[in-house]
Amino acid sequence: MNKISKRSAPSRLRQLSALSLAVGAVVFSSTVNAQLTQNITIGNPKALGLAHAVTADPPGIDSIHFNPAGLAKIKGRQRMLKVLAAQMTFETDFGDRHLEEAQTGLGGKTLEQAYLDTYCGGTATDDCGYPVDTIANQSFSTSKPLLMLPGSGMTEVPFLIVPFGGIAIEDPNYGWTFATAAYSPQAIGYERDGDANNGQNDSYQGERVAISRITYFSPSIGLEINDELSIGASIGFSWQGFGIETKLRAPETTLAYLDATVDEIHNAISDSSLDLAAIGPYDNVGSLTLELEDALSLTFNLGLLWEPTEWISFGLVYQSEGTSDLEGDFKMDHSAAFTEMTQSLASIPLLNTVIGAVAGAPLNGQQLVEGTATLELINPAHFAIGTSIKLFPNLKVNFDIKWTDYAAWKNLEIEFDNNIDFLTVSSLVYGAGGSGFNADGEDNADPDKMIIQRQYESVWSWAIGFEYQYNDRLVVRAGYEPRGSAVPDDRVDLLAPLAEANLYTFGLGYQWDAYSRVDASFGYLESSFKSPAGESQNMNSTTPGQVVYNPFAFLDVEATTTAYIFAFSYEEKF
Repeated sequence: MNKISKRSAPSRLRQLSALSLAVGAVVFSSTVNAQLTQNITIGNPKALGLAHAVTADPPGIDSIHFNPAGLAKIKGRQRMLKVLAAQMTFETDFGDRHLEEAQTGLGGKTLEQAYLDTYCGGTATDDCGYPVDTIANQSFSTSKPLLMLPGSGMTEVPFLIVPFGGIAIEDPNYGWTFATAAYSPQAIGYERDGDANNGQNDSYQGERVAISRITYFSPSIGLEINDELSIGASIGFSWQGFGIETKLRAPETTLAYLDATVDEIHNAISDSSLDLAAIGPYDNVGSLTLELEDALSLTFNLGLLWEPTEWISFGLVYQSEGTSDLEGDFKMDHSAAFTEMTQSLASIPLLNTVIGAVAGAPLNGQQLVEGTATLELINPAHFAIGTSIKLFPNLKVNFDIKWTDYAAWKNLEIEFDNNIDFLTVSSLVYGAGGSGFNADGEDNADPDKMIIQRQYESVWSWAIGFEYQYNDRLVVRAGYEPRGSAVPDDRVDLLAPLAEANLYTFGLGYQWDAYSRVDASFGYLESSFKSPAGESQNMNSTTPGQVVYNPFAFLDVEATTTAYIFAFSYEEKF
């Protein structure tokens, strides 16, 4: 940490660097859901084995999710137990730093030259130069699982294993079947090594992240209209949880770029003889922890199944949008350097008055701020249409086309019950800098609120599956699903390191006897992206003032996510 006095730093840039901070709003979201977990965490082995191309060939009790009309095909009484297991690995490779591409807005200088002019007399020396980013040209990897659980919050687990089950009962007098099941539309989490490379690593976009959606009650009905047509509906009563712990850092001297209103701040600083503590470009700002949940989030599914002949069927399903009003605890633990800075600024009454007028609240100089936070989280609507065709008596092919409304994720708003200096400085950036610091002209922070721009896109995708009836008891399945990315190139990040992905699956089913059967499937998924410096506004932008949130500014970033998924179920009539 540097000490900068008014007398030793006469220039406006140097004085304002006492306030320099790339304030990070935590770029989390249900983005973790994205295309990666769509359908996968339901854990149905038939669906997984067919790469989820089952809209026209619904999988028993789990038709509740995939197409409720399939419940009408269940005869008598049936129950199911299943287990989902998964192992995920997140790998990150940071490349070179490209400071030459970052313009400060001050006379067209590059960020590096502006820094050298201010601190080093215009030329880099062995003792003075733009700080080194220790993350550059480093690689990191994690496969530590984490779960968000009701009543327990973020919970470390040795293995990601989730058991579920369901029951269905036919009423033969009226031709309908009732069912309910417990399942998880979302269950994913990871923990990065926050101490690796002296804390300078990929944990600036999620050191611990977990999101879970558990549907604990799903009353459903499937009705056979006639021999060819069935319809169905289900209601999902779900618990939604989200947890994150992330480090924050400041990769650029943001407030050096502010214009008109900065003159007032400049004058306030000039009137004081107090030394001010400055945050350097790569200093740690602090750590933010959130654990939020909603005990009741409602959705509904509608389905139709048409089987005009024995060799072909058609299906469609609509899964409604769901809203979760999450609430829980937060903790913002500012770093010692950041706290010293805010305390020194807050101790200047005139300056803090100006900050309060511009940002909406004065600085409080607190290192630790705790309280409650709220967030409205949307579970996007989903639609699928598919067909199942018997090419031969013992071979059929399923094909689905799907659409998910990720465009509903324009932004996320987290509201806190206390003002946080971390957000007050961010609000100051937007209040004094104006719309020139945000491509969409948005103000993304207030002292008690952060707005996370997502700007995702609705996406179409498809899937194909093959099922071969080897004999009366054994069936073999295989499938392929190219999962299109809902995350534009200018919005990728490491919190949810997802882009276009490929899912390859294989499965077996065995009819044990007239009353019971077992199914098992395995899936392999890989997703990767490359983001040259300056491409993503959520991660490595080179644009001045991209403060919410840009922890890897000026760096080339590559990320790969791999997942191994195993599903097993036991079904029996009773």
